[in-house]
Amino acid sequence: MGTPTRLSLRHRIAEHLRERVLAGEFEPGSRLPSEPNLARSLGVSRSSLRSGIAILEEDGVLRRRHGSGTYVTDKLLLSNDLSRNFSVSAMIEATGSEPGTVLGRAAAEPAPAEVATAFGIATGDELSVLRRVRTADGKRVVDTTDWCRSDVLEPAALTNLADGSVYVALAERGLTVDHGVASIYPSLASDVVARRLRVPFGTLLLTLFQVDSTADEEVVLVSLEHHLADAFEISIYRRGGADAGENQPRG
Repeated sequence: MGTPTRLSLRHRIAEHLRERVLAGEFEPGSRLPSEPNLARSLGVSRSSLRSGIAILEEDGVLRRRHGSGTYVTDKLLLSNDLSRNFSVSAMIEATGSEPGTVLGRAAAEPAPAEVATAFGIATGDELSVLRRVRTADGKRVVDTTDWCRSDVLEPAALTNLADGSVYVALAERGLTVDHGVASIYPSLASDVVARRLRVPFGTLLLTLFQVDSTADEEVVLVSLEHHLADAFEISIYRRGGADAGENQPRG
């Protein structure tokens, strides 16, 4: 199945089925092949198959209906898990929606304290800032603010991005983002954010503050994203079993 051998069999089965779901082979709401047929095609026992399916049930990828079979959940999962860096557009596309942008505006502005610290500059130093409201099928779902150095991307270059990715613009200038460190926390919509997202003041949001760096640890992008809490279903794939002795070094 092309899965790393360090995983237990049930986790290999789960990962293989997950990949087939995300690839669209098994569509949301569709029924998987019968257990005997699926186990035979994977070359595993039915008990091992059930163990793998149980993992995906816990993750919300599959659900079993007694006497009917095993089904893919109706809600599309993100093909990008939280351990991978991906753009807002890619996240929206992964849900089957059409990404768009409204209220796009770029300018040169003084750096707020937290952003300045991330870049290693003084508070108030000038940075290029891009503010956008991202839409999914026309609905406003994410309010984003991106900061980068003005000598890397001037405000005019950010204005020209429209629905495009800042990651791509940076890569075109030889600054490929290698990794990001994100903090994710709940927040309540301020008056400004509420108006931009067209939601009531105090609406629950999922806020992400991320610092992106190159492989040489050069910070090239800092982002603040306010997501409508009910706009996306995010699944985190956690390889487990350590507490039960799986994946532990053998003495």
